[in-house]
Amino acid sequence: MKKKLKWFDAIILLILPVLAIFISVYLVNLYLISTLLFYGLPGLYLAFRFGHVWQEEKAVLFAVLVSTPFAIIVDYIGIKSEIWYTTYSLFDHRFLNTIPYEDFFWMAVATYTMIVIYQTLLEPHDKKEIVDNRMLHFLLSALFVLGCFFSFLILGQEKIFAFDSKYTYLFLGSAFFLLPSVLFLMKFPKFLKKLWPLSLYFLYLTTIFEITATYLNQWIFNGEYILPAIDIFHRAPIALEELIFVGVVGPIAAVAFYEFFDNGRKRG
Repeated sequence: MKKKLKWFDAIILLILPVLAIFISVYLVNLYLISTLLFYGLPGLYLAFRFGHVWQEEKAVLFAVLVSTPFAIIVDYIGIKSEIWYTTYSLFDHRFLNTIPYEDFFWMAVATYTMIVIYQTLLEPHDKKEIVDNRMLHFLLSALFVLGCFFSFLILGQEKIFAFDSKYTYLFLGSAFFLLPSVLFLMKFPKFLKKLWPLSLYFLYLTTIFEITATYLNQWIFNGEYILPAIDIFHRAPIALEELIFVGVVGPIAAVAFYEFFDNGRKRG
C-alpha cells in the first residue's frame, strides 16, 4: 500500500533544508554534517514517518552497494579532471590519494533518501527481499568494472582518467546517470509521471545544498563546463551540470537501478 504525504509532511520536507542552512552556516561548518542535514534528514523523516524496518534496511544496503562503485569511478575522474574538489576533509588520508571519504557518505546518503522517498510514496510494499539475484548480478558487474579500473591504476595509467575538456562533466553525467535513466523510462514510460515530483524535490534540495556548500567553501567547481556556471555570491560558482545530473537525473537513475535489479516485480 502506497502512502500519501499530508500537507504538514510537505512543509516539513521543504523546511528541513532551510534548517540545514542555518545550522551549517552559523553552527557547524563541516561537509560531513551538512550532508547529513541536507540529504539525510528528509530520508530519515520519511523512514520514521511511513517506513517499515525492512524498507529502511533495504534502502541503506542498496544505497551503499550501488553508490560506492559510482563514487569511486565518477569521483576519481571528476577530481582528476578538475571538475570539482573538496577543499577540506576530516581525514588526513584520501581514498586513492584523491577522493575524500566524505564523498562516499554524500553519495550513499543522497541515494538512501532518493530510495526512501520512492519506497514510501511510489512503490507497492509487497516485496520483502533485502538482496535478490538481480542485485547480485549488478554487484558482479560492478566488481568487474572496478577490477578494470584498478588494473589501470596499478599499471600506472591513471592519466587516462584525467580529461581536459569542458565536455567531461557532460560525458560523466550522461554515461553514468542519463543513459540508465533514459533506458529505464523507454522501457517503463509510465514512471516519468510518477518520478517528476521526486526529481523536483531533489532539484530544490540539491540547489540549496550546492549554494550553501560552495558558499562555505566545503567544495569548489574548478573546471570548465559547457553551460555557464551560477555564481550567486560572486565567490562560489556552481556548475549547472551538477544541478541537472544530481538534482534532476540522479533520482531517476537511482530508481532505475533499484527497479532494474529488483527481482521480478511487475512495474507499473
